[in-house]
Amino acid sequence: MIIQCRQCRTKFRFDDSLMQGSGVWLKCSRCGHVYFQENILMKPETNLTPKPANPMEELKPEKKSTETSTESSQVVYRDAEGLHSLDKTIETKKYIEKEIDLDMRKARTEDINEEEVEQKESLFSKSSGKSWKVAIGSIFVVLIISALIFFIFPQSGEQIIKNVFVYMGISEPARPEIPVTHMVRLQDVRHRVVNNYILGPIGVVEGNAVNRAEYPISRILIKGDILDAYSVVLGEHTSYAGNILTDEKLTNLSEEEILLNLSRPEGFNNSNDKIMPNEQIPFMIVFFHEPAGVIKTTVMTVGAERLLSE
Repeated sequence: MIIQCRQCRTKFRFDDSLMQGSGVWLKCSRCGHVYFQENILMKPETNLTPKPANPMEELKPEKKSTETSTESSQVVYRDAEGLHSLDKTIETKKYIEKEIDLDMRKARTEDINEEEVEQKESLFSKSSGKSWKVAIGSIFVVLIISALIFFIFPQSGEQIIKNVFVYMGISEPARPEIPVTHMVRLQDVRHRVVNNYILGPIGVVEGNAVNRAEYPISRILIKGDILDAYSVVLGEHTSYAGNILTDEKLTNLSEEEILLNLSRPEGFNNSNDKIMPNEQIPFMIVFFHEPAGVIKTTVMTVGAERLLSE
């Protein structure tokens, strides 16, 4: 016998021997619908009173192919009284509906809880973002003020910056090592011409080298260039600081003797061995046989050595 669910229209193969009386109550395994299936095999004169049903059985859904069939979880509730099967089915249906209702309420509660968590996380992230913005803004303002103070009062500004880093709990950033030659400042530079009895006119460049480092240095080496109007170098000479010649020597000494006197690394009387911070030492550079077209002279520090503090 082929029967069909009244709700989802799923067809099942039902054993004819299980159909008794006027029909049986069935429960669809696909949609859960409970319905009364009339006995289509019963003749018109057959008594319409339902007869006792057999124990629970499983209905087999119909397949398009007549050769194979698959068992279904379709269940028929019956007992000796016949009508009691309907009550049991209705109770089962109510229990299932109750479970479904509880699941739906639980799902709605979980959705509400998730929304509350999302709202709390959103508020927390916003408050955290504002706190970070305020903290970064405060640090930025302090650093700007410290930088201004640093340029006006270098020592005080440096100390304030150190205190800010200590307050923030971070170490002071490492400062790049400044070459020693950059710590020497040349000042009072001047150029003059001296008439040497042997060489004729010679150019003399002299000035002072000042130690701007916080540590003592030695063996300061100065280079001088003479340039034309197009900044082309026409000649260059180097000389160690601390070697100074008098006008008498500049007038009477030969070129070799002048260069020898200016090339002593330790300087005259070892004056170039140790220059303390903020101390200065004189230097002199001599140009021989200056070509025509010399317009300007430049000087720069090309060598210096750092000494360890005692």
